Amino acid sequence: MVEWEKVKVGDIGKVITGKTPKTSNSEYYGGNIPFLTPSDDMSVKYVRKTNKYITEIGRLSIKNATLPANAICVSCIGSDLGKVVITTQKTVTNQQINSIVVDTNKFDIDFVYYSMLELGKILNFHSKTSTAVPIVNKSSFSQYEIDCPKLNTQKKIGAILSSIDNKIEENNQINKNLAA
Repeated sequence: MVEWEKVKVGDIGKVITGKTPKTSNSEYYGGNIPFLTPSDDMSVKYVRKTNKYITEIGRLSIKNATLPANAICVSCIGSDLGKVVITTQKTVTNQQINSIVVDTNKFDIDFVYYSMLELGKILNFHSKTSTAVPIVNKSSFSQYEIDCPKLNTQKKIGAILSSIDNKIEENNQINKNLAA
């Protein structure tokens, strides 16, 4: 029998809230470092391009906000609340996104991604019942819990769900080519 336990998001890895480099400084923008915001396409599993890019100087202007590849980013404000993507390279997000740099000694990135998708649905539901602009700050985001099995089971679940997503993506590409 596989045992599952409740785990706080803050215990999955390091939680980082994004920051925006000063927009008044043109030296900070137009580089090659992705700057992820909720207005980017967060309907995909992996973020491969963003609408804005920042320079190395822009990245250095905001301390402790750089994400490595394979960080899990969750939109935590407004109508986009609960959208989830995984970074594919060094990335910076704005303050509307909380990200998890997963402790891969204890957690599987794919499993955590799919768990965050489910948590995102809950966050989004709460946003629809709020009269104010919904926002989930870093401390409350870190306190949410997910159900989690041992690492080897996480890896099996993550691999199965990823293979299904890969097949869907492959079929979508085939369909795009047929429409052309």
